[in-house]
Amino acid sequence: MDMDDDCLVEIFRRLPLDDVAAAAPLVCRSWRAAARDPSLWRALDLLGGGGGTTRFMPWSPLGVAFASRYGVRRFSFAGYLRLCVARAGGAAVELSLPPLLGPAPAPELDLVSLRCPALRKVALPALSVGDDARLPDIVAGWRHLEHLELELKPSSFPATVARIGSSCPNFSVLKMGGAIREEDAAAMVASLPRLKLLCLDGCYLPKQVLLAIIHGCPELEALSAKRCVAFDEGDDEVAREAAMIGRFEVGGSRLVDKFELYDVDDVDDDTSSYVDVI
Repeated sequence: MDMDDDCLVEIFRRLPLDDVAAAAPLVCRSWRAAARDPSLWRALDLLGGGGGTTRFMPWSPLGVAFASRYGVRRFSFAGYLRLCVARAGGAAVELSLPPLLGPAPAPELDLVSLRCPALRKVALPALSVGDDARLPDIVAGWRHLEHLELELKPSSFPATVARIGSSCPNFSVLKMGGAIREEDAAAMVASLPRLKLLCLDGCYLPKQVLLAIIHGCPELEALSAKRCVAFDEGDDEVAREAAMIGRFEVGGSRLVDKFELYDVDDVDDDTSSYVDVI
């Protein structure tokens, strides 16, 4: 007896996205129809399987599955993303992208910018120079954005948060890596005064910059600055000024005399060519 479509959808909701995409549709017609339900594609976690970009290589388990089951000759991340976005039908609310390699603007960002207007939570990898420059325009299209994670702070950060502040009224969560400078703190204070949760774990974060954020974002409910460099976890002034924040975590943060900024930014301008993975 065929299982009810709603039951199938609930079962598939508990499967990894890769299984819903590559395996479930081949069982039978009812499974194929259930696997296409847009509600299964609302959260596009393309990092969930681990492995970084290698997960989307033609010889990866996912690539081999698409080749053997569907006859896909040239599996790539770009093609897999197009499939996921098409299945979501404009209803995707969460998106996590793996590294996008190469100096040229990534077409993947254009795709999600145009086809995923309802996104509320987005996690982006370190961006190329070209994608960094156009990030403000990209985020402005996500008017429902509430939560943004940036693996590495973009050079366009002040302009990006300015666009978020003017275009995304429900924005409240920011997570970011890299070197946080005075101009970055000023941009947060000016554009994101209603910020609720801020995570800067592992950042280069001078004490005065941290204090500027604490003073300028009075609605912060949680601020995590663990394992940071350029202020000490036991600083009394920092603890005193942050006393009104419900959850304030600075464990492992330390003050050092000499610190190479490029070690924090971890940016190499000579990025390798973009690897097309379908």
